[in-house]
Parts: sequence; structure tokens; C-alpha cells
Amino acid sequence: MAYPKLPDVLPPPNSPEYVALAREMAVKTGAAKDAPRTYFIAERRKAERKYQRLIRNLLKKAEDEVAKLADPTPDAIIRILTQIASSPTFQHMAEEAARQTVTMLAVGMKRSWRAAAAASSQGRLIYQALMKETTGTALGQSISAIVAENSKLIVTCPHDMALRFSKLARQREFEGVRPDEITKEIMKEAKHLREFEARRIARTESAKASTALVQSRAESLGLDFYIWRTAHDSRVRPQHGSMDGVICRWSDPPDPESMAGERSYGRYHPGGIFNCRCIALPVIALEDINFPAKVHVSGHIETISSLAKFKERFGIAA
Repeated sequence: MAYPKLPDVLPPPNSPEYVALAREMAVKTGAAKDAPRTYFIAERRKAERKYQRLIRNLLKKAEDEVAKLADPTPDAIIRILTQIASSPTFQHMAEEAARQTVTMLAVGMKRSWRAAAAASSQGRLIYQALMKETTGTALGQSISAIVAENSKLIVTCPHDMALRFSKLARQREFEGVRPDEITKEIMKEAKHLREFEARRIARTESAKASTALVQSRAESLGLDFYIWRTAHDSRVRPQHGSMDGVICRWSDPPDPESMAGERSYGRYHPGGIFNCRCIALPVIALEDINFPAKVHVSGHIETISSLAKFKERFGIAA
């Protein structure tokens, strides 16, 4: 494998010169094609793991409050969980957990954009645009919206647990189970729910947040196309597996289920449905697309043979 000759002194990391050198390395070593997927997935998974830990610890605090009850009857457990859900302290902690994760994701995604730009023919232009981002932009507004949505979701967890335990207690009482046995079952179920909810929220919401940040940044840079990428494992939905590698537009989200002839969940981008771990890889330059390419157009997938045909299909000046 032929590597380009490196200068005796490397340019500062993330400088335009560093980006240009990284792009040269990526193109000559054949890493340009897979690099963006690697960068974006790595940042998403890192944020997901952090988010899961934060949510798990937060729900553990609610569990600890239940453990402090002098008389932990089913009704008392349900009552304390309901109180926790409406507590300003818990709401603030939920917001902080969401803010930490989304901030981490936004910073990580910016690194990923720089890495992707390094493998693109438009690397320098994208780098310069990224350096101009400020909190007053659409990206900053997108981050705020994601934090608000996620903190609200976390706050509902204790309330949802209370409703579930209330139903369980009523059912067990009807079956003649003693209150102390019901309490034991509730406490055991609480530990299971804590892990389940932390995993569910972290996985789904980190994927949604990742896509929202990519979309906000892409649209601010005037980039309308992205590539749908799956996690490439056995847990990928068949409907999403058929989307892997398909070029989509932010202005024309697909409906994977409908295209597969199944029940529709609406039109959405990667990460926009429950338990979806797919990601959106921004197409930084149309010249970076490998043709022939599968392209989503208004509810169906076409195969386009060349860049010229692609531009003609979407009315893009040659």
C-alpha cells in the first residue's frame, strides 16, 4: 500500500492543512469510502453508552428513595415514584443528563464531520464552514430542542413505573397475594425496569439526536443528501437492511415499512423509529458518490448509473 510522504513537522490537528493531509492519506490508502461511517457510528455509540449510564444512575436514585420507605407497601412505593417524577430536583437532573449527552454527541459529531470532510473533495470548504458555527445558529436551536425532549422522556420513567406497579399490585391483590410478597415482586421488577428503560431510551434517543444534529448541520451547509447506513448486524430490521447504502434527501424522508409492503410507521430518517440504530452519513460532495447508486425518490428506490444522470434526476446544474 503506497502512503503519501509525510512532512517532517505535521500541521496542527484540525487545521485546514491537517484536513487536506488527512484527505490525501484517506484517498491513497482506500480509507475514504468507509471512514465517514466509522467516525459517525463511533461517536453515536460512545454517546449511547454514556447516556445509558446517566439514565441508569438517575433511576437508581429513584429506586433508593423507595428503599428508604419505613413501610414499603405497594401503595407507598407507587406514591413515592409519582412524587419523584414531579420533583423539580429530579427534573433538573434529567435535563442535565440529556444536556451532557447531547453536548457530547454534538462535539463528537463535529469531529466526525471534519473527518468525513477530510475524505471529501470539498474538505476545505466544509472545514471552514464548521469553524463558523455558533450557539445562535439553527444547530444551537436543534440542540436545545433535543435536550428538552429527552429530559421530558426521562422524567416520565418514574411515573410510568408507578402506573405499571399499580396495575401489578391490583392484579396480585385480586389473586390473594400478601402485601409483603407484592412489595418484593415490585422491588425486583424495579431493577429490571431500570435497566430496560435506560437501554431503551439511550439507544433510541441517541440515534434520533445523532440524526437531528447531522440534519441541522447538513442543512446549514446546504447539503440535502445523505446515505442511510445500518449497524450491519443480525439485529437490523429487514426493512432497514434494504435501505443500507441508499442515498436519501433530508427533504424527502423514506417510509421503509411501506416500501416493503408492511404496516407503515410514517416517513422518517435513520434513528427516527423505536430501537433504530441506523445513522445518516452526509453526502458532502456529489463527486464522492460511487455509481451506480441506489437512490430514494418519492417513496421508491431507483438505481442511477452516473453523476450526470443523478444531477439530471434532481435538477442539479451540471
